Amino acid sequence: MKSKIFGIAALLVAGSAAVTWGGEARSAYDEALKLHKAEKIKEAIVAYDKAIKANPSLARAFVGRGEAYARLGQHERAIKDQDRAIKLNPKLADAYYYRANAYDELKQHERAIKDYGEVIRLDAKNSNAYRQRGSAYYALGQFDKAIPDFTEAIRLDPKDAAAYYERGLAQRRLGRHESAVQDYTMALSLNPKNAEVYSNRANAYSLLGRYDHALQDYDAALKIDPRNARIYANRGFVLLSLGKNAEADKDLKKAFELDPSLKQKLEPDIGAKKSSLPNAK
Repeated sequence: MKSKIFGIAALLVAGSAAVTWGGEARSAYDEALKLHKAEKIKEAIVAYDKAIKANPSLARAFVGRGEAYARLGQHERAIKDQDRAIKLNPKLADAYYYRANAYDELKQHERAIKDYGEVIRLDAKNSNAYRQRGSAYYALGQFDKAIPDFTEAIRLDPKDAAAYYERGLAQRRLGRHESAVQDYTMALSLNPKNAEVYSNRANAYSLLGRYDHALQDYDAALKIDPRNARIYANRGFVLLSLGKNAEADKDLKKAFELDPSLKQKLEPDIGAKKSSLPNAK
């Protein structure tokens, strides 16, 4: 699925034209961008430090360094750098975006939503901001608000597999399983190698009683991710629903081998399921 971040492209595009700067700051900033793009994050931070020392008003250096800190999981430091960038230039949409990402990582979704809204105000065609705001609404359980944002993200970028997938998840949480299936199907048409999407579409099919379709999707998911205990367990429950206890037991045994913690969690449900289906095959 598509990453939450823009990548370094936004900094590369705007970096050269946005400000006038001296030679030392420019040289250090250009070096930071190259290192950042090459995923040499710690080295990039050192170069951003040099650029900032040479020009403390260089807002985009704070944006870049903040995003680099976020890549290292240092989200508090990332937020501080984006704060400084925004103070220097309140119209930098990517500073709000990266700060929102950091807030999301810290589970501060309300703050993230506010920042994504600011990104959208500054850049109404930013599909990533709509998708990520939808994700933040989803994390808060506000599924009715999440769906319109995912829909707008799809309108702006019809090839955004993540937006279709996440909208499908929101549809499922609202009990709209047919709509969820449609969204998962679109996501898979754009990215057919995602086990998680196959698994969730299988879950939706199962809830709709379309067990044959569910089994096909679980099979596809396990071809991609053959050590996923949860998928084996879910396929086992579908097999139980079909009364195929012997096949189900094999899947459940495999699930417990891969993740022993599932056994205690699922055994009561397994017993209840078997007792409700006397005609085993």
